[in-house]
Amino acid sequence: MTPRPIREHAKLQQTFKDWEFGLTAHCKNAQTGIEQLPSEVVQAWDDMEVAWNAIKDHAPNPSPAEIARFHAANRRMQQVWNDMIPPKKQT
Repeated sequence: MTPRPIREHAKLQQTFKDWEFGLTAHCKNAQTGIEQLPSEVVQAWDDMEVAWNAIKDHAPNPSPAEIARFHAANRRMQQVWNDMIPPKKQT
């Protein structure tokens, strides 16, 4: 039996949920809310939410522009997150 490929929508949903979980965990550990994060992080998260909601609204066939917008928001979120919390170095 050959595994079925994961649909693009499912991959995007998992990416969104990973960020949602990460932000929630960070805020819980810091005992703050999202409003206490740097404005760049809050804005990137807002952009990602808007992009994800557009994809959900047009599921299961979001447009290529909506998918591109989500990927751009994801890259921006990763960049501002790394600026806030630099990745750990491998030892």
